[in-house]
Amino acid sequence: MAHISTPPISRHEGDLPSIRPVDPPDRRSALAVLLTGRDAPDDPAVDHFLEFIEYQGMTLDGLWAAYDKQSPVASSLIIPGQGRTAVVFLSPVSQGPSISLSAELVRSMVQSQDPKGVRLVQALLDPGQHNERQALSEGGFHYLASLVYMRRSSAVTASEPHAQGPIGLDGQDLRVVSWDPKHRQAFAEAILASYQDTQDCPGLVGTRQIDDIIAGHMAVGRFDPELWSVYCLEDQPIAVMLLNPLVDRPDLELVYIGLAPRVRGRGLAGRLLRTAIAQAASRKYSGLLLAVDEQNAPAVGLYRGLNFRPTARKVAMICTLK
Repeated sequence: MAHISTPPISRHEGDLPSIRPVDPPDRRSALAVLLTGRDAPDDPAVDHFLEFIEYQGMTLDGLWAAYDKQSPVASSLIIPGQGRTAVVFLSPVSQGPSISLSAELVRSMVQSQDPKGVRLVQALLDPGQHNERQALSEGGFHYLASLVYMRRSSAVTASEPHAQGPIGLDGQDLRVVSWDPKHRQAFAEAILASYQDTQDCPGLVGTRQIDDIIAGHMAVGRFDPELWSVYCLEDQPIAVMLLNPLVDRPDLELVYIGLAPRVRGRGLAGRLLRTAIAQAASRKYSGLLLAVDEQNAPAVGLYRGLNFRPTARKVAMICTLK
């Protein structure tokens, strides 16, 4: 796991580019570089992004830039989120010196964060963004996973198995517990148990505390406690499934699904997913979507078997702050 300590932020001297937070009057130029790679503050993309930021209730306090004289030549934006996480966006990176400059920009920006408020920083890249990946790597990030985004319709065809009745295991019906603060411990136990020998983004294990994990999952889309479920066998939490409605489209997102090692390989995950599909249909959502580590072959195969189809791919990179 790559860790970034917090020494004083370095500054270039003389004619070399300077790296610093962007002052409010200069934000349009820095945003134009972030979005298009050009210092074109009147580009319509800037207006669209500012509208998005306002709609999401975000700020631009985390906007940084590298300046050549008074003009931004590279920029990056860090947006803190729930669960002591943050996401980083980086301007397009060309070959040569711009890779090192972008790396120093990202490193300086991340070092400025208070580790009490931000523990984990992540970036999502398109698979072809090789220069950006190198810049992030030199800036203290490391590769986590190649993620496959998948979606299926909530409609169930005649040839598909339906979710029928209570979910059972070992001849016993599993007890289902929906989210309530008094059940927080059961959710925590189920999530942590599911991390044992996980094949889905194993590099995340140990990077966050359980309260941060739960807070991060709640912040995805729109939290609905009725769609968060823990499944218990003999009063032991053995599986968890978290569904959140999306804000900007009529779909449900499978935020997390996990099983304790002792109940894997017995068809339980498929039954939980069919339940999720049924919940999406009964609540009139158009579909169900998810993201999965493409190296997690059992999960990818399960999703494909249930008619989930790839819609996009991203490369996830992370760093943690001490």
